Amino acid sequence: MRFRRSIAWLPVLASLAPPAATPARAERPPAERPYLGWSSWSLQATESPGYGKAFLTAENVKRQSDAMAARLQAHGFLRINVDSGWRGGWDEHGRPTPDLERFPQGVRDVADHVHAHGQKFGIYYVPGVDDDLLALDPPILGTSYTVRQIVHTPRRLAHAWKGGHAIDFAKPGAKEYVRSIADRFAAWGVDFLKFDGVTPGSDVDDPSIDARDDVAAWSESLLATGRPIWLTVSWKLDMRHADFWRGRADAVRVTQDVESYDALLTHWRPQILRAFPAARDFGPTSGRGKGWNDLDSLLVGNGAMSGLTPDERRSAMTLWAVACSPLYAGDDLTKLDDLGLELLTNDEVIAVQQAGFPAALIRDDGRGGQVWSSANAGGKVVALFNLAEERRTISIPLSGLGLPSSVAARDLWARRDLPAASDRVEADLAPHACRLLRLAPEPPR
Repeated sequence: MRFRRSIAWLPVLASLAPPAATPARAERPPAERPYLGWSSWSLQATESPGYGKAFLTAENVKRQSDAMAARLQAHGFLRINVDSGWRGGWDEHGRPTPDLERFPQGVRDVADHVHAHGQKFGIYYVPGVDDDLLALDPPILGTSYTVRQIVHTPRRLAHAWKGGHAIDFAKPGAKEYVRSIADRFAAWGVDFLKFDGVTPGSDVDDPSIDARDDVAAWSESLLATGRPIWLTVSWKLDMRHADFWRGRADAVRVTQDVESYDALLTHWRPQILRAFPAARDFGPTSGRGKGWNDLDSLLVGNGAMSGLTPDERRSAMTLWAVACSPLYAGDDLTKLDDLGLELLTNDEVIAVQQAGFPAALIRDDGRGGQVWSSANAGGKVVALFNLAEERRTISIPLSGLGLPSSVAARDLWARRDLPAASDRVEADLAPHACRLLRLAPEPPR
């Protein structure tokens, strides 16, 4: 990741990060830091004019890559991720092929464009074997088996949409089939895989639909390609299996979709609000050496189209940053407004996310006032949120943060030092607003 060298806080934050440790039962080391990037799904999912299902094309993805290079890349944004809708059919060995109406020159053409900017390219896939592929029953590359021979008999459903045919990984040819697709993705230049509809999780409470074997096989296969391919498993995973996910994926989606699936990209209630308890409950399972909790797309860049007020946009960015979630914009990067650009390019806030110390909720007054904190750079990063519908003063004594009675303070959004805080920190906040501070004990005089 590349950041401006003039930001004084960044080297301090980064220098305190401990070396990554391999989690128990790990089959692949987790990514050292959460990433920054862009994903296509939010613009595919909105009913806003000019977007929707038809948005996903090679040319539109390339435009987003160009806009990222021009406006965000200097601040660490490097990933361009294509979501559902890219696949057309199957080749002679049952491997996916692109929709040539959307990607007339193929996936590799788009990946090459992304890579030419020094960015990384991502793609989307789901567990199991689709009905149409099972009917074709092609031979699996490099084996004497066919696709029909590797699925469960009788049929088991493969994913959260209660479709497909689950692969039986005890059968010969099953792992080889997944490996053949992983090798194809690597040959296309894929650097990221979002593996979606994974169970247990994804709003499915049916023990017969269990994609953990698929996750293990994909994790192993991606590693075996020799190409460093980030793996995110999605969505709203059952965190009773956190040890399993953490040993096999770089990031785990812990929430519902952030999109509102209407003419706006998202809403404060319930889409943004429900990320707060997810970050609270699962924060301890993430961090350096563990992997990252994914709060889904960050939708703060496109003004009124986002569906959020300016204060709500800043609060969403703040929560994603202090939770150390991957920050991947779902906005149209070619149409960022001034506030969106300000939010997405504040290097001091990005440094909090990149430092990799997920914040904990340390005070909730039960009336919408919340204080989150993480140990960072010799002191604390502290976020104060007003989730209430009326103006509130949110405060916490310094003793409640484990700090002495006088501290140096910096407002990370305003990018300015504040008068020394004594006894407590507080903020008078409008509804749904926040403040993000860095606090450190004052040096002896």
